[in-house]
Amino acid sequence: MTDTARAPRWPPPALRVRPFRWYWAAQWPTLLGTWMQVVALGYLVYARTGSTTAVAVVAAADGLPAVLLSLAGGVLADRMPRRRILLVTQSALGLSAGSLAVLVATGNASFLAIVIVALIFGATDAVDLPTRQALVADLVERDVVVNAVALGAAAMSATRIVGPSVAGLLIGTAGPAVCFAVLSIAYLAPITVLLTVIPDVPPLARAAGRTALSDLLTGIRQVGRDPLVRGVVIACAALAFLGVSYMPFLPVLAKTQLHSGAQALGIMYSVGGIGGLVGGLAIATLGRGAGRLQLLVVGGPVYALSLFGVAHSGMLALTLPALVGISFAFVAINTSLTTLLQTDTDPALRGRLLGIYATIFAGLQPLGTVAYGLVSRSVGLFDAIGVGAIVVGVVTVGVAVAPSFRRRVREPRSVAVAGETGAEVQPV
Repeated sequence: MTDTARAPRWPPPALRVRPFRWYWAAQWPTLLGTWMQVVALGYLVYARTGSTTAVAVVAAADGLPAVLLSLAGGVLADRMPRRRILLVTQSALGLSAGSLAVLVATGNASFLAIVIVALIFGATDAVDLPTRQALVADLVERDVVVNAVALGAAAMSATRIVGPSVAGLLIGTAGPAVCFAVLSIAYLAPITVLLTVIPDVPPLARAAGRTALSDLLTGIRQVGRDPLVRGVVIACAALAFLGVSYMPFLPVLAKTQLHSGAQALGIMYSVGGIGGLVGGLAIATLGRGAGRLQLLVVGGPVYALSLFGVAHSGMLALTLPALVGISFAFVAINTSLTTLLQTDTDPALRGRLLGIYATIFAGLQPLGTVAYGLVSRSVGLFDAIGVGAIVVGVVTVGVAVAPSFRRRVREPRSVAVAGETGAEVQPV
């Protein structure tokens, strides 16, 4: 390996603790605001249209840009300093949320306007997500990436406990525009930290003359070359398309099956955070290898049974424990898969692999929501979601027990990528 490729990206490791702490803390306000926006947007669209298809269209507008732009975002994250990328994307996300707040508050939030803002927000987030995830491995040592990822999941789950409840209260008292305004203001926190604390970490050296397209194709080819990446992609696709795509329909569930209003909907979004918080803290205590395989084997069936229970529940008292189970299993599966990409693949490909992951997840989730919405015209919406839940469990367990995947996790190594850095990648 060349001296350039071996050189540390920013020394010394001890100084990385403070930036990561600030970086992690700055995510809390935006995560809180994001959960508030999830509740407020679903409520706003369904209240104004009364259509499950309209809810699905807005969800698709938010996620479909990721089908293309997350791949580009992953390439960008491997070619440019990630701090600079995030300064642009975080600013744009804050402005998008603020625009939606103004539109709703002034009575100009037509369905078309909501879809347009959702498209802008989704396109920006498609570039932001793989960059933000890849930055974690720049700020901490490799051995504690799993802890850092788990702490991020714990933060998301903790804010999920509070955010939707606050959103439910605000929707009932001040209207959904306030929720969008809170998210817009919240982005000031990470922007400030990026400007004052996070260093400009240069990208890893790569062979001269490589184009962005060749970098992109190299990352895509890795899915076929590496059984670990391939297994992660398969499990992610099932979870996104048939699993989490149920979430935009929670307002429909609350109204049609539980006969509840905005406050009950906020509680439904919140209680799932309890399971996610427990799952994140549990993963933070686990090491590499077999522990994460066990999380996949356990998480798949728990997710399937819990989502099936939610889809067929007619009582809030039964729905809430099932939502806790869904959140616990989701954090177990998603954090395990993300950590494998962070720690057990070629570091030079980290941004692109996370971009592929984000593309599949963010792209297939709204497609799954659209599919459920279309299927609901001929069969029961929640009957279809129940079948999807079973498929998620079967696929997740199937990936985890596949011999090639298990062998690759238990014997982690970086798969060499010819010409990526101009030198052979050493096993890890």
